[in-house]
Amino acid sequence: MPQFEGTSVITLQPYDTNIPYQFEFTVCSASTANDGAIPSGHTINSTATYVKAHRIDGTAMTTSSTGIIAASSHTGFITTIWLTYPTSTGVVGGRYHLTLFPTISDGTTTYVKEFNFNRLVLKDL
Repeated sequence: MPQFEGTSVITLQPYDTNIPYQFEFTVCSASTANDGAIPSGHTINSTATYVKAHRIDGTAMTTSSTGIIAASSHTGFITTIWLTYPTSTGVVGGRYHLTLFPTISDGTTTYVKEFNFNRLVLKDL
């Protein structure tokens, strides 16, 4: 599964709300190039793209105002996610990962590709 580049860790602490982060999907420069995450000539259907957050043990968090993902927006090849420290009962601190599911199309074929961002930490004060 493709990973986003970089080494920075996103840390959420209690009372963090609606912190925006942007993830950009790069497009290959040519049909024979392997320099992007999305094949050349393909587009992303922003209305069918979605994001999930999971604990490292695989337990899914809900996409709601009480979950980690307060909202998400998809425009072109950029996904913006607003992260919030969850207020749900039973939320456990620790390592989480975000999974982004863009719906990609070449005009005739549509498919979903999975991208992971594995550097999210919920930290109690």
